[in-house]
Amino acid sequence: MGRMDSSKRQKPLKYGRFWLLISPIVACLFLLFPDYSPGIDNTDTAPGEQEQGYNKLYPDKNKKLTTAQCMQCHPNIASLLRTAGAMHSRVQCTQCHLQFHNYVVGKTSYEDILPKCSRCHGQPHGEELIHCKSCHQEAHAPLNIPAGRSLSQGCNVCHPEQDKDIKTFTTRHTDLYCTACHHTKHGHVPDCLECHQQHTGTVPAAGAMTQNTNPFDQCLSCHPPHKALKVTYPDNTPNAICTYCHRNAGDMLQLRKSKHTELACIQCHPGQHKTITSCDECHGRPHPEGMLEQFNSCGGCHGVAHSVVR
Repeated sequence: MGRMDSSKRQKPLKYGRFWLLISPIVACLFLLFPDYSPGIDNTDTAPGEQEQGYNKLYPDKNKKLTTAQCMQCHPNIASLLRTAGAMHSRVQCTQCHLQFHNYVVGKTSYEDILPKCSRCHGQPHGEELIHCKSCHQEAHAPLNIPAGRSLSQGCNVCHPEQDKDIKTFTTRHTDLYCTACHHTKHGHVPDCLECHQQHTGTVPAAGAMTQNTNPFDQCLSCHPPHKALKVTYPDNTPNAICTYCHRNAGDMLQLRKSKHTELACIQCHPGQHKTITSCDECHGRPHPEGMLEQFNSCGGCHGVAHSVVR
């Protein structure tokens, strides 16, 4: 007989070396998992065979899984629930996941087996917002809502007052999506100076504007963000806030030193920006009527109220 080709003789030797290398690993696996049989698929197992093979990796489905058992295989979910789960962190996993460990590629749809939010929550935002996952993208961290177009389009449902303000008191803000300012995630409050520059003027000493003198607080001292040009202020507003923008008026009051210098700005400009109290509300009509008829206003003789000519 002819000699066997040398390449054919080496193949059994090659595979023999391979099994010599992996046999210790296989032996260890069987010691660690003596009941595991990877050839058995629990999706088609008959009820009478529930105690065999692959199914032993999981507790009996007739018994409820505990949350602790779920977390052993799903540590990332456990971390989310602990740090950002809100009320979901207090719920047992099987209260939401009525079906589990039965997903089969090509046969099962995730939509069919995942929990339905409406089973517990109904329609909390009304019929306008029924697609929960468009905003609450991670059910295990439900209040971590990333900013996006779908979130922006539903803001008016939960924030009707702000929506009404921004449409009634129109400014450039009216033309923006809410997420242009409230970017990153739901609840983010922007710094006004991300888009706007500070007003010109002399910045007052620390504490003169508000208790916290950073630029964000200075803006909101006067400008409600959803009706930014509807500038209002309380009766205890200090003059430093007014003179921050109205520098010339403040300088004139200090240079001329009249009784007006000692007044609070809100006494002549109460309640809303650009309100101007008429002189006779405080001073009456101190001059004869014949004299008053010769002038259209008190300023014809006395100049501007911030720098009164006597």
